Amino acid sequence: MLVKVSAFDIDINSAIFDYQAVADLAAGVTGIVFEENRTFYFDTAAFPGFCVGAIITVKDQKSFCTLDVGGAAGAVIKVNNLDEHNQIMDFNFFALNIENGIGVYQHYHQSAPLSVLERLLKVQVRTEKERRIAAAVAAEEARLGKQLSASQASKIQRAHKSYLKVGVIVRPETLRAQLEEYAKIKGMEYTYTVLTPQVLDATPLSNRIKKKKETLIFTNPNLVASLAREIAGAVQQFGISRGNVTVEDGGGVTRHIKIMDMPEVLWEQEYETVVALIDDINPNDFANNEYLKSLVELFDHPDYTPMLRANV
Repeated sequence: MLVKVSAFDIDINSAIFDYQAVADLAAGVTGIVFEENRTFYFDTAAFPGFCVGAIITVKDQKSFCTLDVGGAAGAVIKVNNLDEHNQIMDFNFFALNIENGIGVYQHYHQSAPLSVLERLLKVQVRTEKERRIAAAVAAEEARLGKQLSASQASKIQRAHKSYLKVGVIVRPETLRAQLEEYAKIKGMEYTYTVLTPQVLDATPLSNRIKKKKETLIFTNPNLVASLAREIAGAVQQFGISRGNVTVEDGGGVTRHIKIMDMPEVLWEQEYETVVALIDDINPNDFANNEYLKSLVELFDHPDYTPMLRANV
């Protein structure tokens, strides 16, 4: 089984949160257990400029089977019981560049998908947003000496409006194949960085812009094969080097596919090689985690630095 490291991207649209704020929120809940016996560890101090972390998923399993093939009787199934101090687990390590929101995520078959990290971060952002809204409403009511009207409260809520998306990064050349794996393709966002005469002609205030971002919502997201083919064709035709496609998997979970000219797998090793690297480490001891250090070093790898440290 191969352990892979892939790039991902965090997209934040907020007047109150930036990448540093999200990283600080995550570090503030390090050690939290979230969803299916998963413990999340975060740190923003061990590697300056980065938020690093680990997801440890403990399996509800008290025994495991092996196949003994060395006996005279031939192959024999053996059941091995775990004692109370040992648990079977999966692991995911990751590192986020706080400056641009691009990160690397280590994963393998049956380990936690990237969407698990997204759900936790969304919960933390939403919780902090609601706390700030409540504090702002209370402060304004104290100043005015009366309860705010619905319109006044709504104005405060709009000022705190925030959303966060976490998406895997795929290359334009493999986009079609990636999209065809999903149950639905809901929409697409993309940015024109080269404004051709045709783009400018279709753009209001075209003489005052340097980029143009467009959002498409598809009328029938179930036409996966057609949409995947047409999206991939449009990306090639219009030279879209960066964009975001919103999809839904077979389980009804919404995911975000980031388009960027970057290899989809930055690093891969056999599982046995990787577990030897993390043997006997404390997942909360980031400063002395050599395996995690190797993930951070990918940001300065000559093949990946232009992408992982891109000014986006």
